[in-house]
Amino acid sequence: MERGVAVLLTEVQALEALIRRLPAQHPYQKFLEVELHKVSAGKRGEEKLLKKLDEFNWKEGFLIFPDVSLSQGNQRIQMDSLLLTDSQAIIIESKNIHGKIHFDSGTGEFYRYDKGGEKTVMDDPVIQLKRNMRFFNEWLKSRELDLVVKGLVVFTAKECEFISKPQNVPICKTYQLHEYLYSMLGAAPRESTINVKKVKKLIDSQQTPYKRVPLCDYYRIDPSALIGGVRCADCGIFGSGTIKKAGWLCNKCGYTDPTAIHNTLNEYFSLISHTISNSELRKFFQLESRHAASRILVKYGMEKSGAKKVRKYKIGIPN
Repeated sequence: MERGVAVLLTEVQALEALIRRLPAQHPYQKFLEVELHKVSAGKRGEEKLLKKLDEFNWKEGFLIFPDVSLSQGNQRIQMDSLLLTDSQAIIIESKNIHGKIHFDSGTGEFYRYDKGGEKTVMDDPVIQLKRNMRFFNEWLKSRELDLVVKGLVVFTAKECEFISKPQNVPICKTYQLHEYLYSMLGAAPRESTINVKKVKKLIDSQQTPYKRVPLCDYYRIDPSALIGGVRCADCGIFGSGTIKKAGWLCNKCGYTDPTAIHNTLNEYFSLISHTISNSELRKFFQLESRHAASRILVKYGMEKSGAKKVRKYKIGIPN
């Protein structure tokens, strides 16, 4: 078996694993496929935004922070990107939504019509942005940092058409991003300045990454509904194999996968629980040998707690 450290899968990888392990007839299948599409689209949108921001230049010094997570008291926020100069901060949120986009000022609703003319009402990204702006403004003031805080929503999908836009928050497409930033940066009064590098150190030291709960908890799915066993990456069969020195040998197709055991452990932590015991591992992996399970548990850099018979192993998750 390969050595390594047990880790949580990315959100996209975890959803893909959950969909694979649920029976085809499970009532959540279609819903989870829609969730996967939304999450995947969101990640692609964030990547497009960061690529465009990498090309940005400004006459004065600035820094760009991707994926900022901060907390204060019982509040926490997550910003897709933050642009910081010595006099202002611009919070940038990305939305990878296609179709005809409506910000309805009369009803306060945000919705889109897709190619087929179907209307979908969604959470208004302006509401989230304003919440983040209020939080970050208070966060800065509590640290005696005086910055003008602004916000911008960037729609990254190519097939996106604005039918109506709000008047109080800038909304643009990816190709318009630089011009909007130039305009916003140029309009800021320079009444006070701060040390950008100092603020960067402060933000880096106080990042509080979001701790994802296992997806079965998040979606309220009974873990017993999942298909157990180690999955062969070649033929896709679960549980029909043998642990060999070189990895997982699939009895169905004969393929030896050196990462299959590690991947299965990561799936358990991402889908079911952040802790695991010998008996729980044997149940999920569909192994009979307690000794084989013990060998797996000691290989992957996990914290141990409890006496031997009731020992639990915990994945290391950053605080």
